[in-house]
Order: sequence, then C-alpha cells, then structure tokens
Amino acid sequence: MAWRLKAVPDASRDLISQLPLEVKDRILGFLRTPEAARTAMLSKHWNDVWLQHGQLTFDWEFLHSVRKCFEDEGRTLVNIINNILFLRAGPVKKFTLQISCDDPTPQQSDVDRWCLFLSRNGVEELKICLDSTDDWEEYKLPFCLLSCRTIKQLIVRGPFIDLPVNDCGIFSNVTSLAFFKVEFKCSVSGIASSINIPKLEELAFGYCPGIHKFEFCSPKLEILSVIVCMYDVVESRWLAPHLKAIKTLWLCGSSLMDIDVSVFPTAINLQVMKLYELNFGCQKQLAIAMQLLQKCPNLCELRIFANEFRGKDDQEAASRLLEDPDSGFVIQELKMLNTIKIESFSEFALEMLFMKMLLSRSPALERVVIVDSWDVNASEVRKIQRMLECFPRASPNAQIVCAGDYYASMRDDWLDTHGFSLSEI
Repeated sequence: MAWRLKAVPDASRDLISQLPLEVKDRILGFLRTPEAARTAMLSKHWNDVWLQHGQLTFDWEFLHSVRKCFEDEGRTLVNIINNILFLRAGPVKKFTLQISCDDPTPQQSDVDRWCLFLSRNGVEELKICLDSTDDWEEYKLPFCLLSCRTIKQLIVRGPFIDLPVNDCGIFSNVTSLAFFKVEFKCSVSGIASSINIPKLEELAFGYCPGIHKFEFCSPKLEILSVIVCMYDVVESRWLAPHLKAIKTLWLCGSSLMDIDVSVFPTAINLQVMKLYELNFGCQKQLAIAMQLLQKCPNLCELRIFANEFRGKDDQEAASRLLEDPDSGFVIQELKMLNTIKIESFSEFALEMLFMKMLLSRSPALERVVIVDSWDVNASEVRKIQRMLECFPRASPNAQIVCAGDYYASMRDDWLDTHGFSLSEI
C-alpha cells in the first residue's frame, strides 16, 4: 500500500505575499503613507515591498495621523520624514509634501535635503505646498528641482523661485507646471531671459507675484491658466505670444482689466475659454471679454463663472455696450461654438442681454447650461429658463438647461486640472 505524505502548509506564507512585486506595490499605492508603512511589520516580504515603494505623501492627513508620535515619543516631523524617505531602496516617482503654518516647521536645510534626494532618485511627479508664515517668507525652491531631468509634473505652492539669467536646461522634461502663491524673482535685476520648456503642455498660475519674470517658450503648450489678485496686472505682451498655439485659456475677471486685445494674434487653435469671476457689471471686463471672443474663430466651448458681487455703477454703460452695434464690441458670429456654461447666473438684465447676444450669434450651438446662484429657488430657475427659451437662436439644435442650488463646479474643474482647488489658494 502506497503511503501519501500530506503537505503541511507554511503558516509564515500567504496568498498575497506570493503576488508579483509590481502587484504588491500597486496595493500599497491605494493606501495612505502611514498605512503603507505599517505593512513593513507584516513580514520580510512586505518590508521589501515598502522599502521599494515609490509613492510617498506627507500631507495634512499624514501629519494628523502621526501627530501623537510628536508627543508620546519625542520624535519630530523631520525625523519621521527622514526615516521614511532616506531608506528608499528604489526610485521615488511620486512625492507630496504639504505643511501648514500650524504644523512643526522644518528648516529650509531639511527641505533642501529632501529635494536634493528626490532630484537624484527619479522623481516624476512632485507637489510641494508650504503655507506662508514668517518663517517661510524667504524660502527658496532649490535649483536642483528646476534642473531635475526626471520631473514631468511639478506643483508648487508657497516658496519663491529665483529664476536664472539663462535657462540652464531647467524644466527640460516637464509636461505640467502649476504655481500657487509663488513669487518669481530674478537672479539679477530686470527680466529673466526666456526659458525654453520644450515638452510643456499645461501651465497654471494662481495668485503669483512677478509672473512676467517667468518668460518662457513652450511650442507644445495647450493649456494656460492665469488667476491673479485684484491689483495684479497681466501684461498683454507676456500673454500674446502663447495664444496661437494653446487650445484652452483660463483667465479671471481681474486679469482682463489691463489687457490690450488689439495686440493679440488670432487664437487659431483655441477651442476652450474659461473666465472665472467675470463681473458682468464692469464695463471694462465685459468689453475685453467680448473682444477676446472675437479673436477666437474656432472656439468650441465657453465657460464663465460670474462674480456674485456685480457692480451697479457700470451696468448702464455695459448694457449700452451689448446693445449698440456701433460700439465696436458686438461680437461677430461664433461659428464653431457648440457649448456654453455660465455659473452663478442671475436674471439681471445684463446677463440676459449677454445670453441673447450669444444665442443669436452661435449657429453651431448645441448645449447651453445655466447654473443659477446658490440661493435661487426652483420657481425662479424655471422662470429664467422660460425667458432664455424666448430669445432667438441661430442654431435650431441649441438646447437650454437651467439648474439651481449648485455651487462652484468650475472650482472643482480647476482642482482636477491643476492639483489645487481655487478655495485652497
């Protein structure tokens, strides 16, 4: 009689531990950094996976989860980040550092060390957020990040950037750049020479002083976003060179105040325009927005988030601007425009006139979405829709949809596109 030996299972091994390394690394990618770090205690297999894991996030959620260590064990935030970062056995491809003014603030030398390590260890996606405090006012983003050849996506908030006199190959492989509350300075007085960023496709500025010192040349640029403070100026000569190539332009009402559209080339490739906080009650903003529309013959989508605080002093002048064909601002046909979305819409005469004009000059229009102010009730929404549906439409296919009690989807769109919400900056 043949005897068969029964295999005894190895209690130290499990099905998950036998998965390929790339699968286990992907599992860690779905965990927050503290949870991913704890897997190192499961077994040697998982410790090896953790040490090679190249996606680290030290954000506000991480700081909250490890805050108890500061009190119970006498450890510092710098100690914890050093112990995690400098023990990597493989490249760190994705790194996030978000520190608020309420958190224990690292020294600039600490952040410099982290940035230097990342620049030498294959970082591809980098997000650095340092909220402004007295300690951070003079923090400078290390040059090693500007010149790092592996970075493809860079999001920076807080520190200033000292631009070199010549490009020195900075941002050579970056495809996406976003700067928020970043001050641009020059190594010498005057304007920095133009920086060639050959692979850049997306560029965003949010409330950044000195953006005109960021002179750049990017032949592949498709998306340009510029949100400025009320008293900042967007120079026409700085914006004009990029209008021929880009496909999406995002501006705010404040940025329109000092723009001279007459010097702009025809934006032949521009398909999407987004105007944030446009003040319909401001004659100058409305006039420049209309001039800008005339520079975009192939525009397909127009999105506007209206400023809820509409000035009353200019409303009569703005109304004349829309109604008077001799004003020079009444737009020509928008032959390619198929989608219009206006948020924070009201039934003021000025908005109604603006919509009447767009409906009458858009023969390819298919979809119109009107999102009313958050305090508008359902009966008012229906009233606005009926009024809009009475306006003559150049397109027989134009469908109008009105919605109420809706808040700030354009802000969510900014978050999806640029990595920060407008409310955060």
